Amino acid sequence: MEDLPWRHKGLRDKININSVITRLIYKYTAALAVIIALEAVIPAGCFSQAIVKSVNSNEKIFLARTKQFNEFLDRFNYKTTFTGEPVDSAFRSKIPRDKMVNALFDLKDKRTDPASKDYSKDYVELKNRFIGEVIGKNLQVTRYSGKIIAEARSQVVYKGSPKRISVFLAQEVVNESRIKWVILDVKGEMFSFLKSDTTFIRFIPPSSNETDFMNLKRALEDISYLQYYAGKDYEPDNLTLFFYLVNTGVLKFEYVDEVIYHITDLPGWCMKIREFNRNDLNSGWLISDLSENSLERYEYIRSLK
Repeated sequence: MEDLPWRHKGLRDKININSVITRLIYKYTAALAVIIALEAVIPAGCFSQAIVKSVNSNEKIFLARTKQFNEFLDRFNYKTTFTGEPVDSAFRSKIPRDKMVNALFDLKDKRTDPASKDYSKDYVELKNRFIGEVIGKNLQVTRYSGKIIAEARSQVVYKGSPKRISVFLAQEVVNESRIKWVILDVKGEMFSFLKSDTTFIRFIPPSSNETDFMNLKRALEDISYLQYYAGKDYEPDNLTLFFYLVNTGVLKFEYVDEVIYHITDLPGWCMKIREFNRNDLNSGWLISDLSENSLERYEYIRSLK
């Protein structure tokens, strides 16, 4: 077929039109992100009503929402904007990092509302001190840190009865190039039977060695209280028991109904991240609680109620 010049001209025109459309969409999205960011951290009265009303509210909520945990980390580390683009000087001039970090808190937390009976001046001061330290020291959360603990609150069936447990997981590096999640520990009321016998009712008498520990058989048949015969340094291992119960079929795992992230990566601090499903700019994965923490990973898990 003859190669006609008008074919190329039409193709060029099409490419140029697509390019223009793409640039317009990008500029619109970038402008929308700035509006969302400002609206999230500055009182609404500071805005021109004409500008705000001209933007679709559903689009604003979608872009402002922290949709994934990794998106939370990128915003907290001040690496990406609300549209996922790298933070540049123009964005920094509009939204400094302290405003971005503040927008990642649950802004409906009654502890920060002076009009609420649950208002806590101590928590507000703690939050302000934390944000100041993050900015002053340029603190960053490492994406694949082993100090990011995921708590999977789950439903299980134990001996035919429904129970709730928390499975704690962390990221682990494999061969310096791959990442996997590993189970650290489990907690739940179903493990509460592993207690110390403070009444000193169950024990192996001091003279048992003179009878070749004949009463050891009786002790080991006391199945529901075996842990009482262990030494005072014995610490129940919930994870080993959990694996055993799953392996024998006594416990059946059903599903995870909520995930909470505990970020202990920042020295002296712990952030709890939860997902807030609401039709609001301040939604998605947000900081639900903040505390000072200097415990190691396993000590921190054991300290949780």
